[in-house]
Amino acid sequence: MQTNSLNASLEDHLKALFGYNDFRSSQKEIVTAIMERKDVLAILPTGAGKSICYQLPAMLMPGIAVVISPLISLMQDQVVSLHKNGLPAAFLNSSLYSDEIRDLLDNLNNFKLLYIAPERLSDKNFIEHLQKIPISLFAIDEAHCISQWGHSFRLEYRQLSFLKTTFPGSSIVALTATATGDVERDILTQLGMKEPHVVRASFDRPNLTFHIQPKNHLLVQLRDFLSKHVDKPGIIYAATRKGVDDTHAHLIQEGFKVGKYHAGLSDQERTKAQHEFIHGACHLMVATVAFGMGVHKPDIRFVVHIDMPRSIEQYYQEVGRAGRDDLPSECLMLYSVQELMVYNGFLNQISDEEVRRTTQRKTEQMLALCRSSKCRRQELLRYFGETTTSSNCNNCDRCLDSSEVDETIVAQQILSCVYRLKHQFGIKHVIDVLRGAKTKIIFDRGHDRLSTYNLMSKYSEDDLRYYISTLIDKGLLERSAGEYPVLRWTAASKSVTSGMQKVMMQKRIQRAAKLKKGNDLQCDRVLFTQLSQLRQKYAEQLRVPAFVVFGDRSLIEMARTYPKDREAMLKINGVGPVKWERYGQSFLDVIIQYSSKNRSVV
Repeated sequence: MQTNSLNASLEDHLKALFGYNDFRSSQKEIVTAIMERKDVLAILPTGAGKSICYQLPAMLMPGIAVVISPLISLMQDQVVSLHKNGLPAAFLNSSLYSDEIRDLLDNLNNFKLLYIAPERLSDKNFIEHLQKIPISLFAIDEAHCISQWGHSFRLEYRQLSFLKTTFPGSSIVALTATATGDVERDILTQLGMKEPHVVRASFDRPNLTFHIQPKNHLLVQLRDFLSKHVDKPGIIYAATRKGVDDTHAHLIQEGFKVGKYHAGLSDQERTKAQHEFIHGACHLMVATVAFGMGVHKPDIRFVVHIDMPRSIEQYYQEVGRAGRDDLPSECLMLYSVQELMVYNGFLNQISDEEVRRTTQRKTEQMLALCRSSKCRRQELLRYFGETTTSSNCNNCDRCLDSSEVDETIVAQQILSCVYRLKHQFGIKHVIDVLRGAKTKIIFDRGHDRLSTYNLMSKYSEDDLRYYISTLIDKGLLERSAGEYPVLRWTAASKSVTSGMQKVMMQKRIQRAAKLKKGNDLQCDRVLFTQLSQLRQKYAEQLRVPAFVVFGDRSLIEMARTYPKDREAMLKINGVGPVKWERYGQSFLDVIIQYSSKNRSVV
């Protein structure tokens, strides 16, 4: 098959099977490589459409594709969505009875996609069944779980290396949303990929707005944020079970309908909470990191972290669950130095010294992101090895409020303290002196007699850390290398203390950034509401989440273009032949009836 005809037919198949009009960035490249039976490592941000990358080739290639997925809920959601598109798929997990499993194994040839957990591959009987049928590919979702350098390492994923030797004729497709260079190399090595086609797409998620703030009054800050997102689906992450329980209880008392999810709950409680959230029975979920990797819900409008995550990889994986439909969504993180102290306490539980050092470095990088005065998006992309041409994304708290104030006096006071401490102490001690802390080391060394002692007592520790980080970013201070870094002047420091150079900084207290309303949200909201109500009716009848019927993006496009017939409806993104047959005419009738009553809109 020639390249041109292949590309054209892929577009046609994408619309016919899944209803999508176009491939997203990197999807076609990945699909083409799989169709050529290459091993593939695809590193795409959450929301970039990883599932289509293996689902489409699975439907077009001979044999069955085996998808290795970490969570039962994810398998079931994916299979439900595939069934609603009329596509033959199944899952095999512990939720099935033994006779159901036997029946499924005896009829594998009837399916094009089979979802399993990685533990299933340790079952010799299951492997024997797979060896009797043609396997088109093995797709390994959440592939970062393979690597000990990843943030979600799972030993059962490490054992997937046998796939290449046991099924040498089948392609291996590894997919993940977050992978540093170390993780990428580890995945390729562990899976034994042969001349792999590696696709590293841009990690940028332009539809996400980032806010990172010090945690001053948690419940007040959380309530203020939620008041701006009434009746919008969102996840609130806490670092501990207690944090989940306390926040959940507070929100219930405030009148919110909210679920909770953590490992301390029973399987039944967790399943019920996730089901209600996915199906829209409740819009808010308070959870630990245990919740999210298997959440297939594209219309999550915000993600809040009330505690700082342990690494930037974890943070970006979790915020990526917002706005997977490409519509504008917000991400808020509240942090404090207490989280760093808690995480450092966990380090002693890590026996491998190299892993312990790596874990500590990642947490310090996470804190550095929180305190940085630079564009959030630029810092995140830089962490994943991606450079940007613009220093202002106009969609994060730093860039949305880029106004600066003269903080020369603040800078002089901090630099003066570092000088009087003879460049021999780290950030924490400098802050303690400036705030007038009554510690033993201060009194023993006579630092309480310095002119800078208690000079900045009106500032919080987070304030001073922000100012010091900004001075480091501006090259007016530097931290030494080594296990115990100290603050030192740079060649430019004296120009500030002598009054020859002003120091401008962004305002310490940022205004609440407003979510931009892009073209995606510009539609007839009355018609959109009517279409949403019809969608909900179908969802309840079919016992599926509303987005399985049609996503928000499809309804927005309908409420913007007012399609008049079947041909026009099939041009809507997300409306394929199967969904047209099942629901299309009902939605078209609502649009036509609305348009006839409101002739000015057409």
